[in-house]
Amino acid sequence: MPTKDATDEKLLLDIGDEAPDFELRDEEGNLHKLSSFRGRRVMLSFFRYASCPVCLYNVDRLKQQAALLQKAEIVTLCIFRSAPTMMQRAADGTNEDTHTLSDLKGSVYKKFQVKPSLRVRSIYPYKSAIFGKYSPYVDLKMMFKDIKDKGRLKQFKDIKGKGGDEAMLQLPADFLIDENGIIVDVFRSETPQDHMEFERIEAFIPKEKRCSCNKKDCISPACRETYAQIRKDAEAMLYLG
Repeated sequence: MPTKDATDEKLLLDIGDEAPDFELRDEEGNLHKLSSFRGRRVMLSFFRYASCPVCLYNVDRLKQQAALLQKAEIVTLCIFRSAPTMMQRAADGTNEDTHTLSDLKGSVYKKFQVKPSLRVRSIYPYKSAIFGKYSPYVDLKMMFKDIKDKGRLKQFKDIKGKGGDEAMLQLPADFLIDENGIIVDVFRSETPQDHMEFERIEAFIPKEKRCSCNKKDCISPACRETYAQIRKDAEAMLYLG
């Protein structure tokens, strides 16, 4: 059943609800419709805008997740509040089951009730974006073009009585959708940099299709834990020997 958000009395999409259908274009202009993936599991991730350094950092992390999801025959859809022409950087290196989609006007964000927040102004990691782990993803020319893109809505919308570009104030969200189009898990971030933890994504993968490489640098927590245990057991055997 839909749930009520603490800041909004309207019912929010929740676990057990049918995911609203939509159709969006990718960076090459190709149309993708959510309902066309019926029969397959889908991870649907909402980002802010395509030149956002924090988003690009998280996209690179998501590409690692998408590789594991592809092996499990799960589709990954990434949506941005940017024009298709701005999304090539985010799309680079993705696989055939990962699609980067443009929702410049935010119509699908509204369908899934992924909202902007004025709090982004105060909690956005500006220092890290300039000097920290996000700095390699900063492209001022690209950011300026993205924000000033002729396709972007020119007007500033009124958000809770104050003006602000919704794309700049957007918060991320993730939805896990089963083969029948039903939402089975939801994560609505309260900060610009957070997305669903991989433990929850891994639980979405059928057990028989989960990664079992057991490498120390695998993105799967289960593989890293197994590696640590194997190493611990081996060290114990050496000690006993």
